[in-house]
Amino acid sequence: MSRYTVNGLPWSNGLGKDVKDCTTAKEVMKKANLDWIVKKCELVAQIPFTLGVNNILTENDKLNGDFAREGFIYRNLPEAYATYRTDKNIPLGLVKSKYEVVQNMDAFNFFDDAIGVDKCQWESAGWFGYGHKIFVTAKVAITIQVNTGETKDPIENYLVFSNSHDGTSSLTVMFTPVRVFCTNCLNAGLDKAQSYIRVRHTESAKGKLEQGAEILHVAFEKAKEAKQLYDALYTIKMKDEEVLKYLANLNLTEAERLCLNEYDPHLGYKRLLNRDYMTLEKTGISVRKANMIQNMYEYYMDGIGQQHIAGTAWGAYNAVTGFYNNVANLEGQKRMESLLYGNAQNVMQKAIVNVYELAKTA
Repeated sequence: MSRYTVNGLPWSNGLGKDVKDCTTAKEVMKKANLDWIVKKCELVAQIPFTLGVNNILTENDKLNGDFAREGFIYRNLPEAYATYRTDKNIPLGLVKSKYEVVQNMDAFNFFDDAIGVDKCQWESAGWFGYGHKIFVTAKVAITIQVNTGETKDPIENYLVFSNSHDGTSSLTVMFTPVRVFCTNCLNAGLDKAQSYIRVRHTESAKGKLEQGAEILHVAFEKAKEAKQLYDALYTIKMKDEEVLKYLANLNLTEAERLCLNEYDPHLGYKRLLNRDYMTLEKTGISVRKANMIQNMYEYYMDGIGQQHIAGTAWGAYNAVTGFYNNVANLEGQKRMESLLYGNAQNVMQKAIVNVYELAKTA
């Protein structure tokens, strides 16, 4: 039995509201307390009074809307805007003049027709920060089995919808496979860009119906393609020293790899695994990075669900996803942002590409 524990889905543990009983996007927004309104407003600059400068506003300044208060002059900023929540008057982000707000209540209506027992089910919904980004997850009614012989390795599939109010991203849908044994979020494919769909906004019922059905169809196809990729990784055998090198190279820079091979071309990676002082000193590899490599390798050997896939490229890849999902010290919003959009997602994407390249040359 593994000494590790399962941390659960990144949108669980109190971050999102359970909305499994909802059948429409509007029901989801109301139950998750996301039914607030966002508007756009003009910005002003807060300029402090300065010695030796005329701090008096002219009549023309006042006509332009400028004013002074408590040691500051406030001047309008032309073509500068912010978004804000009208229920709390809290600013959410800086946007351009052409930016159009998409209200939470309207954002995901296009997917209503895809919700059903044999199609897809709303899962959870919530927001980051004060609401600069909201998310909704849905579980797709397809579970794939990675072909690992007698032991089943089921993968469930989710869609993660997101809508931002700070101008940083558009309305997107992300395909997210999850390994059931350990709730590891996996990569849907080798190309990160193909794991996302950017959603157009349409008012017509026909357009909504077509778009929801199209995304659901793509999700089913992505799941089948992911199964083929995962099955292929399981057929590739990897020795322990090959896995160690794969995990180390995933974290090391090119310069660090060269230094390690020059310092000890035969036992360098084993010395690194043991966090040998002289090895770290000579190569400039940090203790923090060596610890991460060791943690990944230990998870490979003893992680949740690793026992029956160790010795394969599938096991090596899951050592990385397992580390970030169940070992890395992240919680709540930071954990979800990292796993789905940030550093952890980027490293896991690199991990599947690298292990696939190893598999092709094996």
